[in-house]
Amino acid sequence: MLSADEKEKAAVIERLRPDFIVAQAEFLEGGLSNRCMKLTSEDGRQFVWRPEAASVKAFGLSRDNEFEALRVAAKAGLAAQPVKRYPEGLLTPWIEGDTMTEASLSVAASLQAKIHELPPLSNVFDPFDKGLVYFDSLSEASKTDSLNAVHGHFQNHRFTSGFPLTTCHYDLGYYNLISQKGGKIKVIDWEYAALGDPTMDLVMTSLANGLVLETLVNRYCQIRRIDSVADWQDACRTWQPVAGYLGALWYALGYELFGEEIYQARSTFFLMQLEPLIEK
Repeated sequence: MLSADEKEKAAVIERLRPDFIVAQAEFLEGGLSNRCMKLTSEDGRQFVWRPEAASVKAFGLSRDNEFEALRVAAKAGLAAQPVKRYPEGLLTPWIEGDTMTEASLSVAASLQAKIHELPPLSNVFDPFDKGLVYFDSLSEASKTDSLNAVHGHFQNHRFTSGFPLTTCHYDLGYYNLISQKGGKIKVIDWEYAALGDPTMDLVMTSLANGLVLETLVNRYCQIRRIDSVADWQDACRTWQPVAGYLGALWYALGYELFGEEIYQARSTFFLMQLEPLIEK
């Protein structure tokens, strides 16, 4: 009798016929909001299958939006051109190279600048609307007094920075960067990409890579030849607590969906950081 994993693999293999004859399928490690597979076809080509999983809906994601983002980024050489969009998921090429273990200040700032200069995407990211999506996806049991208080505070104190919206990645961590021969770097996992506030994107990039926010903003502005550095710094500092709010909700939802204790711990960490702000 086939296990649930084997049945899922078999279903994908059958779905891709006759476009691709898959000889091997294996689940990829990592990726909280998806359950992706690495596929190898009979002719040796390799792909990544990104399914329409229940968790994708819970996190408010869209494979259609991801498909669009990949096509836009691929034209600029930042990503690989997606293969095909199926009703059940998205098929992308497997990118040869090494997943980076860290992203230097120069690498992060340079990639961030290139992404913000891409043509605009059709979907828009509003941090407070995304917070509502995460919160509404949680069960009542997960909505602790602390989480309710933090959520209520940020929903009652919505704001915008006033900066023009740009294409953003919103998960530009070293774990989504593939280093290739010749020094080229490809960016993967565009599922959170959207038209949004570039200063919020900078905040999330600094958190993902453990970079000092002020230093990242300075380098970024230098690359893009931006003179109003102080305004960018102020906007980024204003978004920092909002990033923590989204982090608390994101990890709470991840814990509910997957049961990993580390996600509960991370959610609690963000909530503890935000509590003094709420008490003011």
